[in-house]
Amino acid sequence: MKLINTSVKALSIAVLTASQVSFADTGAMEEIIVTAQKRDQSVLDVAATMDVISAEFLERTNTTELDDLSRVLPNVVIQEQAVSLPSFNIRGITDDTASVSATPRISVYQDGFDISKKTVSSAALYDIARVEVLKGPQPTLFGVAAANGAVSIITNTPDSEFDADARFALNTEAGVETQAMINLPVNDHNAFRIAGIYREMDGVIKNTACSANSYNPSGQITDHTGAVKSCQGGDLNGVSVQALRATFKTTYDNWDFVLRAGYEYNDQPGIAFKSGSIAPKNGDSSPFTSAELGFGSELGIERELMTGDFTLNYRFSETLSAVVDGYYKDVELNEAFDADGTGLRIQDAYFDNDAILYGASARLVFDDGERFAGFVGISNSQDQSKLPYYVMVDPYVRGTFDAVKAALEAANPDIPLNQNISTNASLAQIEALRATLVSSLFNADGTVISDPNLPSSFVQGPYTFEAELDINSIVAEGSYQLTDKINATAGVRYIDETRLTRNFVVFEAEKDFTATLPRLALNYAYSDDLSFYFNYAQGRRSPVVDPNFGATVITKAETVDSYDVGFKYMGDRWSLFAALFTYQYQDYQQSYTDATTLQSITVTVGDSTMSGFEATARFIPSDTLMISASLGLLDATFASKTADGQVFDYAGNNFRLAPEVSGSLNINKRVDWSDWTLDMDLLMSYQSEVFFESSNYPGLSQDAYWITDASVMLNRKGSSIKYELYADNLFDEEYLIDAGNTGGGIGIPTYVPGMPMIAGVRVYVDF
Repeated sequence: MKLINTSVKALSIAVLTASQVSFADTGAMEEIIVTAQKRDQSVLDVAATMDVISAEFLERTNTTELDDLSRVLPNVVIQEQAVSLPSFNIRGITDDTASVSATPRISVYQDGFDISKKTVSSAALYDIARVEVLKGPQPTLFGVAAANGAVSIITNTPDSEFDADARFALNTEAGVETQAMINLPVNDHNAFRIAGIYREMDGVIKNTACSANSYNPSGQITDHTGAVKSCQGGDLNGVSVQALRATFKTTYDNWDFVLRAGYEYNDQPGIAFKSGSIAPKNGDSSPFTSAELGFGSELGIERELMTGDFTLNYRFSETLSAVVDGYYKDVELNEAFDADGTGLRIQDAYFDNDAILYGASARLVFDDGERFAGFVGISNSQDQSKLPYYVMVDPYVRGTFDAVKAALEAANPDIPLNQNISTNASLAQIEALRATLVSSLFNADGTVISDPNLPSSFVQGPYTFEAELDINSIVAEGSYQLTDKINATAGVRYIDETRLTRNFVVFEAEKDFTATLPRLALNYAYSDDLSFYFNYAQGRRSPVVDPNFGATVITKAETVDSYDVGFKYMGDRWSLFAALFTYQYQDYQQSYTDATTLQSITVTVGDSTMSGFEATARFIPSDTLMISASLGLLDATFASKTADGQVFDYAGNNFRLAPEVSGSLNINKRVDWSDWTLDMDLLMSYQSEVFFESSNYPGLSQDAYWITDASVMLNRKGSSIKYELYADNLFDEEYLIDAGNTGGGIGIPTYVPGMPMIAGVRVYVDF
C-alpha cells in the first residue's frame, strides 16, 4: 500500500506525540497506567495499539464531548452533531447505523459498562480520570461490539481526601457552562463523590422558517400527531446538557464495592440539515448561512438517560480476585428533524427511540506477579428497543417530486440522484438534473406549487421497528512471561446471541447465532523504556435479522482479521508510540435509509483490505514547555472484487469519514511572572479530504482543513481561582461535519456545518 511506504518515511522524520499524558511539576513524563486488559498495567506492557487521554489534558483543553477527542487521536473521527446518532470512526470504519437491531462496530464503555448503543453513547465528559482508545478488534477485552475498536471512559471514584472544585464559563454564542464536583470521605472505609455539568448554548445557524419572509408565512405547522401548532423559526446546532453522577465507594482489606447512579438530560435545538439544492426564500444554499427548515420550532432532540451500576471486587489472595458487576440503563429519546432541509414539506420526520438495557458479568482475575496473569469470565447483556418513525409530507409537492424524479432517472440512467449509488457522472451533470427536479416544485413567480383539493400536510406512519437482543459470552485470556523480555498473550471469546426483530408491528423473526473470536499478542520489552509488540485479533459484526413484506433477510456476519505491529517508547523527557496495521474485511455491512419509511436497511457490499500507520509523541524540553503531536495515515478503500470474485458497486471507493492524513500539534507553555502564572495552550488539528458516503457520491465530501484552538489561563500563586480566555476555531474555518444524510437518499442532499469561531471566558475554583 502506498501509505505504508509513506508512513515508514514519516516515522523517521516526524516530531510526533505520545498519548496525552500528564507531566509532573518537575517536567518529567509520568508513567501511564491503564486497565485495558482488566488489570492495572503500564501502557508499555500492553500488546495493543492504544491512545490514553489523561485527566490533565481533558482539563487543560476543556474537553466535554467525545468528538473533541478526534482532534488529537490519529485515524479517529467522532461526530456528535446530535445525541441521537453519534458516529464513531476508527481506522476508516464508521459505525453510525440508526437500526435498532444492528450491532455497533465500535464499543463505547464507561467504567467497564457497555454504552455502545447510539442513543446512549453520546456521553458528557466531566470528572473523568482518563479515556482509553484501543485500535482494532477487541474481542476478549470489550465484547461483541468491539469489531473495530473501543473507547473506554473511566470516571473518577471517591477517595479518602476531601476535595471540591467548580468552573463557570460564558461564550460569544450566549453559551453558559457550569461544572462542579465534591468528594466527601465518610470514614476510613467509605467515601462519596458527586459531580455534575450544565451546558446550554444557542444555535449557531438561524432558522427563518415560519416567518413572513418564508415559504410558509402562516406561522402554523402540522406535527406528527396531525395537530396544527404555532410555528416559529429559532436557532439550529446548539448545545444542551444537564448531567449528574453520584458515586459511593467502600473499601476494606480484601474487598471494595462501587455503586454509581447517573442522570443526563438533553433538550437540544434542531440540527441544520440544510439543503444544497433549495435555498431559503430570499436566501442562499450555503451551509454556513441561515437555513429555512420548514418544521420550524418543532425541530429538536430531547433525551432523558438514567443509569445505575455496581462493581464488587473481592480479593481471595494476593494472586486471585473476583469481580462481579451489573448495570441498568433507561433511555427515552425523541427527535423531530427536517429530512429535506428546506422550507417545503417534501419530507419532515419525527421519531421516538426508547430502550432499556441491562446486564451483568463475573470474572476471575489471576496474577502471580511473575510469569502468568489472566482472567476468565461470563457476561449477559439485554437490549429492548422500540423506534416508531412518523413522516410528514405535502402530498402534492412530494407526489410531484417523486414523479419528476422517476422520469428524470429513467431518461438519464447514468445519472442517479440517489446518493447511495456509485456513479461516474460529473457533479455538473448531477446538479443540472437536480435543478430540473427542483424547478418542478415552483411556479413561474417563485411560489411553491399547490393543489387546493389536497391537504398541505399528510402524516405517514408510525413505521415501528423493534428489537430484543440477548447476548451471552464466555471469555478467557492469559499472558505468560516466556522469557525476561518476551510476554505472550492469547485469548478467546465465545458468543451465543438471540436476535429478535419486529418491523411494522406484524413482521417478526428471531434467530440464534454463535461465534468464536480469538486474540493473540506478543510483547518484547527491549528495555525499561522501550517495548515492541505484535497483535492479531478477529472481529465480528453480528448478522442483521430483517423481517419484511413476504420474507426475512438475514445479512451475513461481517468479519475482520486485524494485524498490528508497533513500538512504545517512554523516557524522562519524550515519548513516541507508533504502529503499522492492516485489516482484511469479509462481507462488509453497509447501511442506508429507506426513502419512504426511514427504515435503516443493512446489506453486504463486499470485501476490503485497508492499511495504515499512526504515531503519537510528546516532548518536554523544559519544566515549562510541552510539545505533543499525532499523525495518522490511512489507505481505506473497498476491494475491487469480493472474495468469490464478484464485482460490487463500491469497488475502489474510499470509506466514509476516512481521511488519508490526519494529525495534530499541541503546544503548552507556562510563564511565571511576578506572583502570577500564565499558562498558554495552542491546539492545531489537520484532516485531509473525507467522503461522507461510501458511494463517494460527487459533491458529498469535505476538502482538507485546519482547526486551531487557543487559550490563556492566569493564576495568582497561592490562589484557588484561575481565569481563562479561550477561542475555539480561532480563524473561523468553514467546514462540514456531514453531507448527504436522509435528503441525499431522495435526491436532494443536506449539509451540516461545523462550529464557527467561539470565544469565551472561564473561571476555575478549587476549594
